[in-house]
Amino acid sequence: MTVGNQGLMSVTLDDVNALASLDPSNMLRQMVDLPSQLSASLSSKVTVEGSPRKLCFCGLGGSAMGADILCDHLERTAKVCSSVVRDVQLPAWVDEDTLTITISYSGNTRETMAMYKEAVSRNAKICAISSGGRLVQSCQERGDQLITVPSGLQPRAALGYLLGAAATVIEAADVAPVASELRALLPAIRDEVEVCSPSTAGPKNPAKAIAKNLDGRMPFIYSSRNVRTAARRWQTQINENSKTLCLSGELPEADHNQIVGWIDGARDGNNVPVILRAASDQGMMADIVNATISIFEDFRLGPVIVELEGQTVLENIMRGIVIGDFVSYYLAMLKGVDPLPVSSITELKKRLG
Repeated sequence: MTVGNQGLMSVTLDDVNALASLDPSNMLRQMVDLPSQLSASLSSKVTVEGSPRKLCFCGLGGSAMGADILCDHLERTAKVCSSVVRDVQLPAWVDEDTLTITISYSGNTRETMAMYKEAVSRNAKICAISSGGRLVQSCQERGDQLITVPSGLQPRAALGYLLGAAATVIEAADVAPVASELRALLPAIRDEVEVCSPSTAGPKNPAKAIAKNLDGRMPFIYSSRNVRTAARRWQTQINENSKTLCLSGELPEADHNQIVGWIDGARDGNNVPVILRAASDQGMMADIVNATISIFEDFRLGPVIVELEGQTVLENIMRGIVIGDFVSYYLAMLKGVDPLPVSSITELKKRLG
């Protein structure tokens, strides 16, 4: 399939040289490096004193995606209460018994710095993860626990570094052995990257096939609550890499509201539901996912079904993230846009000073 929606140039997704010409900042390399990033950051050395009763992850945008993965995992596997806070202030329950993991890839995220300062004022235990900026400077001045990661990437392209570092903190705090679990998943993640990479030809490459199906349409990404982080990552990567409006929802909640818009509302052929069906969806949840797919199919809405393989929920999530990242990249290539720049975010930050 050869297309070029915005007239910049036509590109065949199996033509590696053509893809490189549309990707001058080499976003592809940053995506392919996810397993190596994760492997490197999982070797981080950190010490956490005491066993926290509560965990508060602070961050926004791509910097907080690893926190989403970990928080959802802890909800299933650990007895410690945890939450990801994307805000300018902390919830009232954060106190001296809370481990506050502050994540800002740039180290200068305005909202995250505000939460860091508030955590300091509440005497919370603090561990920061960043590549530099004011957050690193503040932690060094105060002597707060700090893990630094390599700089020079977009936050969304540094997921491996940020996720691995945060997982190391959680395991060091004796909350859950998630760093070890991620380490065990590295071969599966590498395999998924290989299957989705440009070197794998179209018919054998699920990400290329999905991108061609979604090209020129507005995707709505759905999944069970267990793997909702993968659905959210699909949404944000398509937003930022593909410069395309995309929304997401989780099941069963979306079956109690959004489905009405799909089935009972006016049809728009440009909208397409995408269902991430995880191998770990079992029992009632599997029934819900399958029933949702069947009603979409019966009403001829043409849902795109993405099967997430793996033995555990965490593996389903990581494989889903890899597929979605590559889908967003190939959509950018089909549109003829450079996936790296996010000029609107840059403009908004300027307006915020």
